[in-house]
Amino acid sequence: MQSKSSIKQKLLLIIFGLFIALLLTEGFFRIAGLIVHEENILPSEKKDNTYRILCIGDSSTYGLGSTDSEKYSYPAQLHTLLNTQSSNNEFEVVNLGVRGINSSQVVNRFKYNILKYNPDMVIVMIGINDGWNLEESNILKYYNERFIKKLLLSLELIVNRLKVYQFMKLVFIPQDLDISTENLEDSSSPSELIIAPYNDETRRKGFRFSYRNPMKASAFYHALNDNITSMVKIAESQHIQAVFMTYHAGGYGGVNKIINQIYAQLSVPIVDIGSVFKQAKKLELDVRGPDKWHPNDLGYSLIAKSIYNDMISLGIINDDKIELFPMQENK
Repeated sequence: MQSKSSIKQKLLLIIFGLFIALLLTEGFFRIAGLIVHEENILPSEKKDNTYRILCIGDSSTYGLGSTDSEKYSYPAQLHTLLNTQSSNNEFEVVNLGVRGINSSQVVNRFKYNILKYNPDMVIVMIGINDGWNLEESNILKYYNERFIKKLLLSLELIVNRLKVYQFMKLVFIPQDLDISTENLEDSSSPSELIIAPYNDETRRKGFRFSYRNPMKASAFYHALNDNITSMVKIAESQHIQAVFMTYHAGGYGGVNKIINQIYAQLSVPIVDIGSVFKQAKKLELDVRGPDKWHPNDLGYSLIAKSIYNDMISLGIINDDKIELFPMQENK
């Protein structure tokens, strides 16, 4: 019979071997990723006299809640509006909305998308998912909680960032992930974009942000502020007009309050969509989709019209502003 010390040595060797294999596999995935990232980014061709707008965000940019996101998302309706109402140059609106995406995932791909699409303007509405989607999150940098809580969050974030772990999730548990394929080819950099589904389990495991929790509110504020400020700087460095939008409704834990606080400090135009939807509610307009949070076709139309009017204010379009509620307000 083998001695206990001999068995222990073999177990240690097996564990050590697995650890080395894990390191080698992780190294392989990261080196492969670097090779892919070093590919030249060729900007999309843009016709002369074409003004290109890049719409970046989450499900509210993608068009969730509409009857057809390709026709009735706000980017799609903005594209139609600009090319039918305006007498200016031809307009092209690109929808890079990805359901469930957070601000860290957006900023990590922001420069890539700017260089790839070479837009004249970028419109951003982001941040509502940061409290539950921790993929690529920078929240830990500002989370000044007790050691145990910070350690647990650290371990979760470290595991989430392992390429091996991401690959295992893709291969073995696809039913638990929402790998957003809509707009993915256009919206992400060559690195894989992984987004967990928004459900009860996700909320329990996520950051569970609450505006009433000072530690989490502070961490959320500084992390999101970092990401949004970085987007503004990237756009400015490329001489691109950046426009940010408030959300059409509140989010879990009151995150929209912090988003609005950050926007108040920006030196870029802000389109106040929240106020537009409050006015729609006063007029008893049905502007919500089946889930009662995302806009419906009419709601996305209001967003598109609001952006159109903002572009007139910025001097991009030489036209008269559109009445958002002409029929209702004249009753």
